[in-house]
Amino acid sequence: MPNLGQSVPVRWLIAIVAFPLGGFLGHAIGGPASTIPAALLSGAVAGLVIGLSQGLALHLRSEALVLWTAVTAIGLAAGMAVVTALIGQIATTPDAVALGAASGIVLGVGQAVVLKRGGLLRSSWWVWVLVSTAAWSAGWLVTASVGVSLAPGWPVYGLSGAVVSQLITGIAVWRLMAPRPEVIPAPL
Repeated sequence: MPNLGQSVPVRWLIAIVAFPLGGFLGHAIGGPASTIPAALLSGAVAGLVIGLSQGLALHLRSEALVLWTAVTAIGLAAGMAVVTALIGQIATTPDAVALGAASGIVLGVGQAVVLKRGGLLRSSWWVWVLVSTAAWSAGWLVTASVGVSLAPGWPVYGLSGAVVSQLITGIAVWRLMAPRPEVIPAPL
């Protein structure tokens, strides 16, 4: 297993570029997230790009990489579909934060399962879910607050939100997934 404490944080931050790229591709393929089918498709495409980038940053391989990518895509698509079903296309900052919370919860659960299954998560799974929820909500809050228009129906927040959310989750990666130092008992 790679030394996550030393290698992942930099790659995790580089994965920031996956958010605007995934958002652009999701929007280009699925269109504005104004209907449930469009929200599902654009969210899934954006989630695939983001999940693959984050999975590579974590050095996940084969099955774990596929699972991480899939649960990120499914989580983002499901969160978008639920919020779109309840309120329509996001138009306000509270709508955007609700979308972040819904997506963060769903994809956070899926990602926590992958991390726990791979032995990478040394803490309780619910901590990762809380961090993901906070990070995705903060990402949308920042994007909406810096004046990015929500009207186009983007499936994910932009670069400014990505910086914030990846910093939040990056700290969690560093703290929750770094190997614990080996404790050697003192001689009696």
